[in-house]
Amino acid sequence: MGTSLAPEGEGESESEVDLFQRVSQTFRQMAEIARNIDVHEEEKIFYSHLALHCMRFENGDATRILDFEMFLSMEHKWHEIRVQTVKERVVGFAMDGHAPPSLEAHKAKVVENLCKSIDSTKSTAWQRLVLKLKKGQLFNERVEKTNFWIDKSAEPISLLKCFEERREFFTEKTKRILSLIIGYAVLHLNRTSWLQPGWGSANIKFFQTTTRKTPLRPFIQVDLPEAGTTTDVEPDNADKDDTSFVDLDAGHPCPALIALAIVLIEVYFAKPFTKLAQMSGIPLESSSGHITLVDVCQVFNGEDENEIEGWRSQIPEDSPLLKAIDNCLDTARWEDEEGDPLDNAAMKSQIYQDVVRPLELHLTSGFSSIPLDDVDDYARQLDFGQWGQIINDHELQTSTSTLPQEPLIHQRSLSPAVMLLDSGQLGVQLGPPALQKLLHQISMANSFASSSPSLKSLSSFSSYEPNYRASQFFDDEISDGGYSNAKTKDYVRWRFEYENVYAKCIRAYLRDPPSRPVKIAILDTGIDRDHDAFEAYEENIKARFNFYNKSQKSIPDLNGHGTFTASLLLDYAPDAELYIAKIADRENATPNAKVVVDAINHAIDNWNVDIISLSFGWPSTNFEGYDELEDAIDRAHGKKILIFAAASNSGGKLGRAYPASSSQVICVHSTDTLGTPSGFSPTAEPDNLNFATVGESIESAWPMLLCDDTTTPQRYVKSRSGTSYATPIMAGIAAFLLQYARLHLPERAASALKRKEKMEALLKRCAKRGPNYAPRGNYYYVELSLHQHNLFGRELDRINDEILETLKR
Repeated sequence: MGTSLAPEGEGESESEVDLFQRVSQTFRQMAEIARNIDVHEEEKIFYSHLALHCMRFENGDATRILDFEMFLSMEHKWHEIRVQTVKERVVGFAMDGHAPPSLEAHKAKVVENLCKSIDSTKSTAWQRLVLKLKKGQLFNERVEKTNFWIDKSAEPISLLKCFEERREFFTEKTKRILSLIIGYAVLHLNRTSWLQPGWGSANIKFFQTTTRKTPLRPFIQVDLPEAGTTTDVEPDNADKDDTSFVDLDAGHPCPALIALAIVLIEVYFAKPFTKLAQMSGIPLESSSGHITLVDVCQVFNGEDENEIEGWRSQIPEDSPLLKAIDNCLDTARWEDEEGDPLDNAAMKSQIYQDVVRPLELHLTSGFSSIPLDDVDDYARQLDFGQWGQIINDHELQTSTSTLPQEPLIHQRSLSPAVMLLDSGQLGVQLGPPALQKLLHQISMANSFASSSPSLKSLSSFSSYEPNYRASQFFDDEISDGGYSNAKTKDYVRWRFEYENVYAKCIRAYLRDPPSRPVKIAILDTGIDRDHDAFEAYEENIKARFNFYNKSQKSIPDLNGHGTFTASLLLDYAPDAELYIAKIADRENATPNAKVVVDAINHAIDNWNVDIISLSFGWPSTNFEGYDELEDAIDRAHGKKILIFAAASNSGGKLGRAYPASSSQVICVHSTDTLGTPSGFSPTAEPDNLNFATVGESIESAWPMLLCDDTTTPQRYVKSRSGTSYATPIMAGIAAFLLQYARLHLPERAASALKRKEKMEALLKRCAKRGPNYAPRGNYYYVELSLHQHNLFGRELDRINDEILETLKR
């Protein structure tokens, strides 16, 4: 099933509001029957699982069939049931490829004992019972072969468990699909006992198949109460003076939307809400574990009084998902003019317009090739346990409802006015826009161009310089696949050698966070704060500022470059404090120089950093704003702030880029892991010091939402090359040297190392290998290891003596 809401033929259509009402009523009837059905005591049905669907309604059928898939737990075994409900004289639809039963169908018998009906499926393997719900009664329709072969010996895994233990399950695609399906579930199940009070990610389950696949096919688990009791939530009909309805969510007319907001937040960050609250330092109100509206607002929106930034700042401001979450939490939106909860019809109309529709846009803006009409069928082909890869086994081959391995691209138009539709316009068919496939927050950033002054002079170097490499502001030579896995493994070994030095010289003496940590500012495209690479370093990231768009507090990385370089800095300076300045967005194009000037001045005046890392450059000094940028760099130099900048990736065609060419900046070139100069690194200048470090096949973090699911499914990393990536490595090594000096050397020596010429002298000494060393290709290749020819392969006293002697020169 999918999500299209299309008008029917003239004179025969059922309004969407009536349709949602009937779906809801059907769920109520099914829940009531499941509670009160006659069962044997020894065969007690403990709980049921109902498949969550978006519901698609096709045109042209004589009968509309609502089709529900359930698993009942009886005798500690799972039993699959399919329940159909039919309304005459309206359009019908079929699910799982099953045709609607003919109006001439045989007369079915009323279900008098559900357990006996289930018993009829036990004689043959992989059978499921088909029941028909009509006028509040269940009828035995038939027994048919199942198309969902679950492993009945394995317990279904909850969505909450996935957040806690299997975060690697989540990709941007599966997040967006799952959010839409759960949003539709609330649309259909609201005010029915299928959404019991306190429902959440712990109640959403996924079954494993016999072939160890976990289809993206969520079910909602419902504990069945004893016969004669009821758990339906009917706020419309409740006595306003009845205190039983006054609970921790009092004040919100539709508590199910609070739960939905929580789940949407959890899915986006792939973390339990309790973990997000803990990371924010906000204690939850209820000791019972119930999350209140106040909790959600505090954790999500933040607390100004305590200067706690809410998690909403990590979601782009123009995100349809953010709109859906905000609408869920907006209590006034779900009340009528008298302040009472909306009636069922108005509530469902409003939920679709203000919550589900934005979730549809959230999906289609990032994955326009996913057919919105067939989201359910498409989702169940994805293996949630394998990062959303297509399931290609007998489960799909024998299914009567399959999609091609490569999804078809549906070209449709979409007007921005869809967000302004009123409830009377819900019958208009709305499809995904004919956009290119954009990942993560790309579509949400469209308004930045009009709101940010930094874009007024945004231009690509492609018009300035015909050479392709010169057209890239952030040097980025090769992406995944350009180098072999063997070369990436060489780099990992190279980094491991460095980590041994760090452990010997820093970690062995630094039991607690340093009293004087090294402070590093990085100017780049932002970071993916939710990446696992930063989770352990939350305390290291001390500040961030969006200079690219100052109206936005968050610094989302839509490019990947900033996440990659920031993670490298933490790899090589894990005890440093990191200050992140976003100066550019998704396009690899030149920002206004004033943006860079503002960021550098902020790093000087507000952050008081020791090091600034710049993995970008202009091909020459002939650009608007050069003088102001030069002044800012001079200011930083005068404040004894070390600046490292990428040399450029133009090889022998061009010289050093600016600001790497500035005399106040340490220029960083690239080599392979053996110290051989990279072909893309500029030619060494005979009259300058030329420093280089590894910059080929570098492995580092890449935004989870920009990763290709099939190439980097487990760790969300990429392997890339460029002087851009040698730069944060060199800056990290410099931070190590500063931290070493503060731990082991006199204060005067540690202070002297903040001067550019002294740091250059020490880097030069680090590059030397033995008494007869000569720079290779006129590059001083900086690599730290415990090898005896390396400076740090000696006893600590000898290292100290060498460094002090170097600083005297």
